[in-house]
Amino acid sequence: MHYWNKANFDGLARLSEELEVYPNLRSLASYCRQREKGLRREAMATLELFLIAAQSFDKATARSSAIQILELNERTREAHQFLTQPLISRFLVPALQAWSEDEPKAGVPVRWLGMLLRDSDLLTKALVMCPEDLPVRKLLIERNISNAEHATHHLDESYFIGSVEDAIVALEHAKNLISNAPDAEQVVSLTSEVNYFNELLADWKAYSEDRAGTFPEWCETRGRRYGYALKIYYQK
Repeated sequence: MHYWNKANFDGLARLSEELEVYPNLRSLASYCRQREKGLRREAMATLELFLIAAQSFDKATARSSAIQILELNERTREAHQFLTQPLISRFLVPALQAWSEDEPKAGVPVRWLGMLLRDSDLLTKALVMCPEDLPVRKLLIERNISNAEHATHHLDESYFIGSVEDAIVALEHAKNLISNAPDAEQVVSLTSEVNYFNELLADWKAYSEDRAGTFPEWCETRGRRYGYALKIYYQK
């Protein structure tokens, strides 16, 4: 039964045991057990019970429950059916936002909101509050690299998305985050990706000044070797 999705089901089983320890999260433990058994309809009904109950949590309970859920999810990433959109949008985000509004100087809700929403502004704020936070730094580096990757997604079609300058700034930001890391060895592996996109952008700028053929053709005549993302277009 578990075939290719075995890691997810095993993770859900472990999560059910760990969630059972917390009285306020036992319905989420039941949710995990039901998802692990393939009982999706029953699991979603159980999740709804948790979301309704969570509406009556006091501030302390809501905050502690949100952190417990997020920390357990962080340790069990293979359980991709755990952190559902209803759980995120109806409980985790509101609880963290309320916490941040009540305590603007608190770093914990800013950190988790930034990671949960993949929000670069919040991640930057969290990193200022705690420069030693490696997961936040790494995610922020990856977000900046992702911006450059997105911008260059259609270069095999000789088309650049957005602004070259913005992509260059994003890569420079990623480079600075790597070089300024308290323990650079933990993120130095990302340097190769920064260098790759810097070279790609430099070649695109050179090509744009005097276009001759397509960008892939231009690169080939100069011995440049780049990989391009697979794109699938649908037509009605």
